[in-house]
Amino acid sequence: MEEHKRIDFLVEELKSDDWKVREDAAELLGEVGEPDAVQPLINALEDEDWHVREAAALSLGIFEDDRSVEPLIRLMADEKANVRYGAAISLSMIGDERAVDVLEKATEDENSVVRKVAIVALKEVKNRL
Repeated sequence: MEEHKRIDFLVEELKSDDWKVREDAAELLGEVGEPDAVQPLINALEDEDWHVREAAALSLGIFEDDRSVEPLIRLMADEKANVRYGAAISLSMIGDERAVDVLEKATEDENSVVRKVAIVALKEVKNRL
């Protein structure tokens, strides 16, 4: 019961006007690891602030939930390299074959960090198949 109160509070914090509060909430939802946080985190992938999108993307990997795969794949086209990086890491943690094509494409990303993470993520996904 206490756990759900904390989750409910954090989910509400994802709606704050302050992007820093939303970012912290997304990070904490990942740390708590409560499966009920998955859908609110998926919703946060569309936040207007890239910090929040990145935090939500990174948190989703912890859950290894199939519902996250398609939204994370879409996030690999985000304008911010940090967000693409977070999505690639989480896709590697989930290890779903649907991510192979987008990770292969990301090995040629304009950002060197995203390229490196995509290479590692691609190997990890292929090892799980």
